Amino acid sequence: MKDERIQTTVNRFAARGFCIWWVLLIIALDYRLWILKQHPREFWDILVIFCIGALYVSIASANKGVLGIFDHGLKSRSLIIGIVAGAMIGSFISLFIAGQMHSVVDVGAFLIGFLPGIGLAIGILYFLNRRWKGKEGIEDEK
Repeated sequence: MKDERIQTTVNRFAARGFCIWWVLLIIALDYRLWILKQHPREFWDILVIFCIGALYVSIASANKGVLGIFDHGLKSRSLIIGIVAGAMIGSFISLFIAGQMHSVVDVGAFLIGFLPGIGLAIGILYFLNRRWKGKEGIEDEK
């Protein structure tokens, strides 16, 4: 028989285990990219597993209302802008270190590919969060 305390403890251990797995996977990807100088085509399977895990956590969090970054207000908008800017700058720096940014054309191609992709991801997460708030009665549908 399980009560709420046991279930909460199990969920907490599972969440911590996932965080540890996620950090170790990031370290493994960075090690392969920067230390071993491997091309991402050589470890695409690990990259796909990482992206699927990150996508699952993001969608599940937005669908259950865990993501508070979509609440209205200046602080949350600044947080969203900071996340997008950090992801863009981090991606750009990793590509530059890997030696894949050679000219202004490469930077332009990176921005053309990155901005619509991150915009689509934020739009989907925003929609899921709004849907959750509507189901829970937190916000009225307009």
